[in-house]
Amino acid sequence: MKAELYNVPYVHMIFTLPHELKGLMRTNESEVYSLLMRTAWSTVKTLCSDASNMGALPGMINVLHTFGSDMKYHVHCHCLVTFGGLGKDGQWRYPKRKDKIARYRKINSTYKRLFMKGLQKLYEKDQIVYHMNFEEIEKMLASKSWVVHNTPPAIDTSILENYLSRYINRVAISKSRVEYLRGSEKVKLLYKDYKHQQTGQAAPTTYKLLDPLIFIDQFMQHVLPPYFQKTRRYGLHASATKKKYKQHLDETVKRNGQTVRTAMQIITQLIKESCYECQLCQSKEYRIETVSADRDWLDQHVLGKQISPPKIRPRSPPNKTKVNTYW
Repeated sequence: MKAELYNVPYVHMIFTLPHELKGLMRTNESEVYSLLMRTAWSTVKTLCSDASNMGALPGMINVLHTFGSDMKYHVHCHCLVTFGGLGKDGQWRYPKRKDKIARYRKINSTYKRLFMKGLQKLYEKDQIVYHMNFEEIEKMLASKSWVVHNTPPAIDTSILENYLSRYINRVAISKSRVEYLRGSEKVKLLYKDYKHQQTGQAAPTTYKLLDPLIFIDQFMQHVLPPYFQKTRRYGLHASATKKKYKQHLDETVKRNGQTVRTAMQIITQLIKESCYECQLCQSKEYRIETVSADRDWLDQHVLGKQISPPKIRPRSPPNKTKVNTYW
């Protein structure tokens, strides 16, 4: 991810959905999750294309989360958005405002309008299965204000990069935060209590006890639909668009040095990992030999097969046509 980003400030935006839509999301996971990620990009693209805001094409890396720290069902997506974009004249353009790509109320209202428009299309195509029709949902959310969290632009995105990269290839929770208490037959779950977080301080760590089946149920609700792509790239970060406008991007915008540095870090780490060392004498001199597998041992001790003794084939009778005489 470090190698993918450009050498420009980035804005961290978090798009969430109202809790009234939880039932809709649970029964239509793939459709609503994809709609959320597409709408996040449509919102940013629409606002950035407006000349009063930026008048350029930005880039976005989008990561879907369905969980909070306490593993409750909380669907949202984290977006890394370039604070600027490529204009039609081929020049890099920054937003008119110094701290945001557009007015916050405009971001929220545009997001709500585009999501509801996309949801209506899904209903019209009969891709949504739910006990409420679109008109009922629209009426329920009419007075509901949608909030998009925005952070000020930052050129140092290392903390956010490391945070998002941990969730790209795993779900919900790591093993280090889960412990099974045999005495009470409960599952202990460590999490960060953001409700009691004080300004300027890290969120305190607390825990809760769950029955094993409750824990399994909470964990399984965060398993995404098959083949669902939880990390998506749009605009200048999409592979096709990046290739199309690569020659138009100024060299100062590219992060070539970071790419080379990251590659060298990977190579250095691989060299360290591939060096064998004796645990007794710490010698690094060794030779590699190929040891063929004992198939009978594998079948008997790993696969649990009963190994019958080898069959002894009787010798064929001597050829009667040949008679050896010694006298």
